Amino acid sequence: MHIFLGIVMIVLSLLLGAIGYLIAMRGKYALINNFIMQRNAGKVDNAYAQRVGWIELFAAVYFLLFGILALCINSTGFALTVFIIGVVLLAAAALLNLFLGKRRA
Repeated sequence: MHIFLGIVMIVLSLLLGAIGYLIAMRGKYALINNFIMQRNAGKVDNAYAQRVGWIELFAAVYFLLFGILALCINSTGFALTVFIIGVVLLAAAALLNLFLGKRRA
């Protein structure tokens, strides 16, 4: 089971890294769900999209490091714990960015 979770974390890191790179470095803000409509409505700005990209890049580094570590350490409990912590931290960062990124009317 720890091998499966390690591989899942590494694949997840590759996906998050690619999307985070495209958003943060290349400015492909259309990859963010409803971003163009929300920006045109004045609800969010480009700084919000940049933070989304950086959150995904940092999550990619986290999942890559701990995915490799989960493959090296023969412990399903460790792999499951760091996977759950990573998902919770990613969700918390995304929600915090959503609430802080909204413009006040």
